[in-house]
Amino acid sequence: MLALPTLAFGLQLRLPQLPLQELANAYGSAAQACATVALAPSDGAGWRRLGKLLHGKGRLEAATLALARATDLDPSDSVAWIDLANVHRSSGRFDEATAALLAAEGVTGTRDQSLCYYRAPASAAAGDLPPAPCRALGDPVAGSSETVWTTRFADAEECAWVIRTAEAFNAARGGWGNPPPRYAPAGTVADNVRALHMLVADCPELLEWLNAKLAATAWPVLGAQFGEVAAREMWLYDAFLLKFDGAPGRRGLGVHVDDDGLGLSINLLLSDPSDFEGGGTFFEDADLVVSPQRGELVSHHGGLRHASVPTTGGTRYILVGFLRVPSLLVEPPSYVTTYCASSQAAAAAALTSG
Repeated sequence: MLALPTLAFGLQLRLPQLPLQELANAYGSAAQACATVALAPSDGAGWRRLGKLLHGKGRLEAATLALARATDLDPSDSVAWIDLANVHRSSGRFDEATAALLAAEGVTGTRDQSLCYYRAPASAAAGDLPPAPCRALGDPVAGSSETVWTTRFADAEECAWVIRTAEAFNAARGGWGNPPPRYAPAGTVADNVRALHMLVADCPELLEWLNAKLAATAWPVLGAQFGEVAAREMWLYDAFLLKFDGAPGRRGLGVHVDDDGLGLSINLLLSDPSDFEGGGTFFEDADLVVSPQRGELVSHHGGLRHASVPTTGGTRYILVGFLRVPSLLVEPPSYVTTYCASSQAAAAAALTSG
């Protein structure tokens, strides 16, 4: 009888809260992934599925081994390269993540969006010093104990241009996308949200605009908020526009942390507040609702538990971005209590080895 690699990879399922069918599905997925690599050890796709599952369980080193095996067996599997990059990023290994994303690009001919933004590791500007931190550009929100900041990021005319450009871009390609959310496991509350959205990097005009704004405003403010070391290390790897129209599942997201609570989050209100009802962000620990004005950027650590105040009428456009910082993976701010210990340990090991 073949021994399944479950114990070797440290895969442990703890799912007592799930309904019976979801429990069966979860165990079934794990058993299938383990059985595939045991019965067909040369099946790269099987190793990819196992690596993805291990990553979801926080088994980062095991996930790295499984996904590296997948790419060795099938170097043309671009999905495996991207999955491997995501594990490296969760471990604070940005150089390795970049190399994996460039390998995926070599297969598909398409650059991953996370390498397109200002100071991305693969960009020519990444080696340059970031702009000096500037506290004058942003202000801590009253009542947040300085954990949440707002910054004047764009004027009303710019915001209106972003909305028009996004609408024209999506009309030309057949409409807004509405896929499952990234970085939200299937079956979670987040997976129920299907707000219309698009990647900023897909539209050259919006990408150019955002990168200029990041250099002029976002980096100095985030440097003041999180420190100069963070400003040098920060990697914005996801930026997207969301369109909330009040339809079921398209009003906002319940209490959650962003991207497993591993990085920093920014969101920019593009709409005039008179164009929608509701909106804003509720921060659970501070029992605080932040309702920005048009063109204001809200920045905070993604590990703060927060929720969208539902958009109940009209249309609300926002721009959202997620960033990673290796030093903050190792030692998150003291007020962040929802955190992935395996990422913290892996990032510490990566920094030590580097």
